Amino acid sequence: MKQKLIAICGPTSSGKSSLGIKLAKKIGAEIISVDSRQIYRGMDIVTGKEIGEWDGEREAMIVEGVVHFGLDIANPDEDFSAADFKGYAEKKSEEIAARGNVPMLVGGTGFWLQALIDNFDLTEANKDEELRAKLETMSLEELAEAYKELDPEGFETIDTKNKRRLIRAVEVCKLTGKPFSKQQTVSESNYDALQLCIDVPKDVLYERINSRIDVMVGMGLLDEVQSLYEQYGCEVPSMTGIGYRQVCKYIDGLTTFEDAIEEMKKDSRHYAKRQVTWWKRDKRIVWVRSLEEAGGYINKFLK
Repeated sequence: MKQKLIAICGPTSSGKSSLGIKLAKKIGAEIISVDSRQIYRGMDIVTGKEIGEWDGEREAMIVEGVVHFGLDIANPDEDFSAADFKGYAEKKSEEIAARGNVPMLVGGTGFWLQALIDNFDLTEANKDEELRAKLETMSLEELAEAYKELDPEGFETIDTKNKRRLIRAVEVCKLTGKPFSKQQTVSESNYDALQLCIDVPKDVLYERINSRIDVMVGMGLLDEVQSLYEQYGCEVPSMTGIGYRQVCKYIDGLTTFEDAIEEMKKDSRHYAKRQVTWWKRDKRIVWVRSLEEAGGYINKFLK
């Protein structure tokens, strides 16, 4: 019998973390965060990380009494790939199940979640320094256009403002002769998974995104980015994410703080749209609008 696994996904600011904690309390689940920025130490405010008490023995964060894995497991200057996450999550899921609890994946990094559930074989192409040097000279618009031509499907969901990600995607396409979005191969899944995605009306979601970022500013968003900037600069992959790259432009004197925040809001709204596009393609995903609705699906799944 395959191990049961529950996933709570949804676009940024949809309320995944809050819903996950409430559901975990009801069924005795332990949470594994699926967020490609929350894995990094010191990246707290901008990523919307749940902050609790650190349990060194289990290497987990305890938030409202619920065990959370996948937070603060790497430094911002360390690479942490989808393949790294898959291995980590497989190990933690096994440990959680061995304790008699349910593994619950909560987060918005769709590719990482799919890599685990569908058991992707994440073989990666080697790097070509000469090709990469050429790509580095291209503008964001030129890289986006090049990637769109090489991989139209992948272009629909990639962050077109993330230069490092675009460079890697174009590089892999050119080195392998295959679309970046089709690099992975799928093996038989190790899990019996229920995937619930939070359905929020677009206008409500966009208002939540804007308000959430305003709250982040009040919590000290600028101080957090400034501290990371001083330690790591803005060229490490972790600092190219939404929030960090926009505020880095302000720190570098390339824009005003107000414009940086407006750009952060705009890019976050675009990211949310791409996230929804990603999950809408998977017909196995169940879209829910309330705690009660999600709880009903989970109760049936666990019986």
